[in-house]
Amino acid sequence: MKKNKYVNGILPTILINFSIGTVYSWTLLKDDILAYTGFDIPIVEWCFSLAIFVLGMSAAFGGKIVEKNVKVANFITFVMVTLGWAVAGYGIQIKDPIVTILGFGVIQGIGIGFGYLTPVKTLMVWMDKKKGFAAGLAIAGFALAGIIANPMIAFLLERFAIYEVFYILAALFGVFIFASFLLIHRPKAIETRAEFQKTFKIREIIFTKKFIMLWTAFFLMIACGLALISQERQVYTLFGVTSMAVIVFYCSVSAVLNLIGRLTMASLQDKQKRKHLPFYFVTIFSLGVCFIAAFGVQLLPATLLMMWVANFFFGAAFSCLPNILHQNYGFNQLATVHGLLLSAWAVAGLAGNQFAAFVMANYSLSTLYVWLGVFYALALVILAVWSKTCLNKVSVEGEGA
Repeated sequence: MKKNKYVNGILPTILINFSIGTVYSWTLLKDDILAYTGFDIPIVEWCFSLAIFVLGMSAAFGGKIVEKNVKVANFITFVMVTLGWAVAGYGIQIKDPIVTILGFGVIQGIGIGFGYLTPVKTLMVWMDKKKGFAAGLAIAGFALAGIIANPMIAFLLERFAIYEVFYILAALFGVFIFASFLLIHRPKAIETRAEFQKTFKIREIIFTKKFIMLWTAFFLMIACGLALISQERQVYTLFGVTSMAVIVFYCSVSAVLNLIGRLTMASLQDKQKRKHLPFYFVTIFSLGVCFIAAFGVQLLPATLLMMWVANFFFGAAFSCLPNILHQNYGFNQLATVHGLLLSAWAVAGLAGNQFAAFVMANYSLSTLYVWLGVFYALALVILAVWSKTCLNKVSVEGEGA
């Protein structure tokens, strides 16, 4: 059968990202884990934090593998994600925190890192004329997981023990990712801009002012988003929302907006010469709703507004990144550079979740919201300086030609 973008690009992309995106459903799982195992709260917080850290670092070091052979990267994703959920389930069943952290945080984290990178460049090659939309679509599956998986997980939690839920998810994701492994194919990409036809070494990228500033701005955006996502169920509980159905509805709205943000903001890039412009929307709007929530902290609608708007732009930050990197570093080594930049996601996974848990335990929600607003403001300043002093003018003009 002749290969095409739908069967060999879009479908495996959705299958992969749906499976790995369920990491963001951790907020629905951790209370049941605590109730069954009796673990200390920091144990379950570190499961999520390490999963994000390891996924970012495995993406950083695995970019060259993804670049060289997308099939190999997909198979690594299949093995590690399936094994990770199963090992975590076993750790919960025997009430062993080390095994649980190893499964969900480390093993699964490696699989997510490879799985996240695998479809992005693949779909951008298939949809060469609409790279922004392609990147948004490739990463949108990560948000799709929350829309479908949140009610699915709630359904499973009502009928099975928590460790059984992990086993079921391991089997389900294993089938999906193995199917993506059989289907995925990436055509050969051709870089037409002369300044990016040559290859470059990693140290020629990561020690430049342009990379460091973009890394820092992205880190701040993602740390703030993860601070909210990782505590979403717990925040709603503070407002007296105890119904799982209502909590799942709120979280699902967040996931839907996250998905819409990824698609719409990345698609806007296709009409812009300067691909970084959506990052300004990410920081400005997120900053605004954080301060609105801080001053209306006693009102659930203010927190819902912040959660939903921040989730919309949190997704946009991820989906707009590949096209920004394409514009500044070219296509030949896009997966490598993308992986290196995702190390910011790794550090944010540790910082955002742990910071939010600390502030909520020792201070107040309004304090958390104010600090997140400050971090978004700092990201905005760094982005403005980056665009003035570091943006590759030649690449911008070339992209718009």
